[in-house]
Amino acid sequence: MKAVVLFGSPRKEGNTIQLTSAFSDVLKKKHINVRMLYLNDMNIRPCQGCHICLPAGVCKINDDMKDIRKYMVESDLIVYASPIYWFGISAQLKTAIDRTVAFMDEKFNSRIAGKKAVTLMTCGSEDAGVFEPSLSMFRMIFDLQGLVYVGRVEATACVSEGAPIKKEFIEKTRELAESLT
Repeated sequence: MKAVVLFGSPRKEGNTIQLTSAFSDVLKKKHINVRMLYLNDMNIRPCQGCHICLPAGVCKINDDMKDIRKYMVESDLIVYASPIYWFGISAQLKTAIDRTVAFMDEKFNSRIAGKKAVTLMTCGSEDAGVFEPSLSMFRMIFDLQGLVYVGRVEATACVSEGAPIKKEFIEKTRELAESLT
């Protein structure tokens, strides 16, 4: 089994990495290959909405998204990890997701249907309702792309950069990773 993590936080040592690391550590102990992609360090241009990619799945933009798509195709599990900023996922992750339109054909049938998907999100608020817009977006995207949504963790009250996340969220993340194999 292979997994790819689309890490959308601009902070490599912030709160989102704590969830991502807990998840990845469990998978690695189970001898699952985990590839971490720090989207903030990659050159990913915004989708141009031209749909040139639909016939063959090849985007006209020559940037790091070609590698990201390759790793997604090679993986059985795709992990979407992001902090919540202004009730939505990070711009880094949203830009990458927009470019996955290349996985669709002209009739909007998916080329990656059947792969498993997980979301790991953090926010500063104590109100878990802050995640709802992003969760709704993920459900619709996964439905359209035929991804199987196998789990999620949303950690609230992550106010200080890099401060330890509540143990309940780390434990829930580990449990989710354990349940996947």
